[in-house]
Amino acid sequence: MKSLHQIFFNFARIVCAIAGLCIAFTSFAKDISLDTGWEYALGDSEFDSSGVPFWTQKDSSAQWVPIDFPADPPAQNDFENVWFRITLPDVSLRDPVFFASSIDLLAEAYLDGERIYKHGQFNQDGSGKFAGWPWHKIILPEDFSGKALYFRVFSDYHKIGFWGEVKLSERVDVLQQIVAESSQGLVVAGITLFIALMAAVFATFKGQRRQFLSVCFFSLAAAGLVLGDIPVMKLVWDKPLFWNYVGAYAYFLLPIPMFMLLAEWLSKANLEVRHFEWLWKFHLIFLVFAGMGSLSGVVGISQLYPIFDGIFIVTLLLLVGSVMFVFNQVRFEQKILILAYFGFCAVMLLDMFVAHGWVSWSSVPVSSGALLFSVAIIGLSFNHYFFTQRRLAKLNISLESEVNERTEQLTVMAEKERLRSVGLLFQQQKLEIAGDIVLALESCHTLEQGLDKIGNSIAELCQPFSGTFSIVNSDDWQDIQCWGRNIEMPTSGVTVIEHAIFDHEQGFFPFKIVNQQGLVRHVALLQVKVTEENSCYPVDQFMPLLQRAVEKISITLANIALREELQRFSYEDVLTNLKNRRFFTEVLEYEIASSERNKEPLSLLICDIDHFKKFNDTYGHPAGDEALKTLAGLLSRFFRQADIVCRLGGEEFIVIMPRAKGGDCLQRAEQLKHAVENTKIEYEGELLDSLTISIGIASWPELSVDPKQLFQQADLALYKAKESGRNCIRMSKLN
Repeated sequence: MKSLHQIFFNFARIVCAIAGLCIAFTSFAKDISLDTGWEYALGDSEFDSSGVPFWTQKDSSAQWVPIDFPADPPAQNDFENVWFRITLPDVSLRDPVFFASSIDLLAEAYLDGERIYKHGQFNQDGSGKFAGWPWHKIILPEDFSGKALYFRVFSDYHKIGFWGEVKLSERVDVLQQIVAESSQGLVVAGITLFIALMAAVFATFKGQRRQFLSVCFFSLAAAGLVLGDIPVMKLVWDKPLFWNYVGAYAYFLLPIPMFMLLAEWLSKANLEVRHFEWLWKFHLIFLVFAGMGSLSGVVGISQLYPIFDGIFIVTLLLLVGSVMFVFNQVRFEQKILILAYFGFCAVMLLDMFVAHGWVSWSSVPVSSGALLFSVAIIGLSFNHYFFTQRRLAKLNISLESEVNERTEQLTVMAEKERLRSVGLLFQQQKLEIAGDIVLALESCHTLEQGLDKIGNSIAELCQPFSGTFSIVNSDDWQDIQCWGRNIEMPTSGVTVIEHAIFDHEQGFFPFKIVNQQGLVRHVALLQVKVTEENSCYPVDQFMPLLQRAVEKISITLANIALREELQRFSYEDVLTNLKNRRFFTEVLEYEIASSERNKEPLSLLICDIDHFKKFNDTYGHPAGDEALKTLAGLLSRFFRQADIVCRLGGEEFIVIMPRAKGGDCLQRAEQLKHAVENTKIEYEGELLDSLTISIGIASWPELSVDPKQLFQQADLALYKAKESGRNCIRMSKLN
């Protein structure tokens, strides 16, 4: 579980870093398509004693033939090795990379005879095992212009060479593209996983278990298919073959729950569905043999795709023929299910055609088709859930519209600044300073740190004009930085400034952040004044430039505030406002190390509400939530300020008590137990039954030899308290 948390944490950090870099360097983004100018040579090159391929050297014996695109040479025949080369164009890039959407199957890249990139492991005979279908980002040296870039490719797949997009670009632009192309897939994966969870819950507690299990399996398969195909997952964990296995097995699994669902729905219309059961069982057999064969190395995962595609097309035709005979006999909602299924199959077929090269390359929205089918199923099963999904979809569209609008505004602003900076040395210098401030803010973790960095740098941005930088402090202004002369502190009335106000003499520029709910918050104010000494500077051009710089900095501050808020939420339990299990795990490690270092005692107290399931069954889950919040409030008030109260999950709570001995902890536990017994829980004006708790205590060093075992020992003590009849306290024993 800890490694899984670390993966998601790394993923969040990568996305935030990439987003910041994309904002800072949008004005330098360039893409140079490399769809032409390629040549190929069939076979494989030999290598000299230094490991340099002969075909990359001048006057080599290779027969280079022009080709429109570096894939599937026309005279390939039985060759499984091919070399491609291209002369890189003379362009200027800040951080150049060669980007390719995919390569079938293994590849090495050479520049100046030196290998600069490798995907997969080549054997001595030039072959190798399938290593996955990732996107490729090849870092180029600064002097790449005009040089020949060579690619050594091996493939025993039905295709060989590049697939999709091939271009030169900035590294940050490639990362921005990867994140942008993955955004929809991440949303779809999250929604389908949520649907799978809901279906599993309803399959456990409701009727129609087979139908809900089919929905659960389909949603899991759809989520796996999407996750295996999202480019950004390579940044989360650089194991392309693993993600390809996830996507492949999910791809092979998809028809099974779909056929089961159709059989379930059509059987309710008193229609014959035995052939549907035969179809999903046939696909299940294929999935089992495919998994055994690929994992044992008998067959490559890449070789299974064409086989599955052929099987799927045949079974789909049989399905279409069968459904057409009974389409008019089924109900309206069943027709919707059938049409949604056929729509998803159409998307899958289009993706097959693109993968096999039967149609030109394009991005096929397989994830959208999977989402459409999943939502259709849930909508037909639960009308209220379908209504919720529609509201979420509208909210998502609205958020995407706002993001696009903000992005367009930033793009237009950056373009104007780039054009204006040409020939205006003064403005260029100020733009560079503003950019440095934005970059410096990317390392800030809190809004307070960001405002401090701005206060240290804002004078350099505004000079030679006089100015004052002030921040909001308890509904008043606090002077942080003042330079020049003839500047007065802002009055309280300045807080009503909503937009920048400036003329040829002075200007007021508010720093505002807008949260996700659209609420505006003023955090700082910049006041600039022109004096006679600096009237020769381009004031009319500088004031609008300063306004745009403040807006950019404000957007970055908003991102910092959002990250700060998300960081806080990641450590808090939403229901009780206590710290969660993740926070407990990290703090416990720190407290153990601190106690060992300082030779101070450390105690843990775990409590669990007795018969909480019965309480929920009697009064309902909302009343149970109210009971949890009541107990959380009691725990927050009951313990010392140095004690740390966390909710482990469900009805279980834990308290870390630094510098507390076992006896002190026991005394506090007794008081807590009696306080809980005497606490009345009120819900909707009604007093409910009082609750009792069972408590387990572990303490180091008096009750434990190893402080790292405190949690296990406290949990064992809690288990003994429950075995002893509940509503009691048990302490761990020193082994």
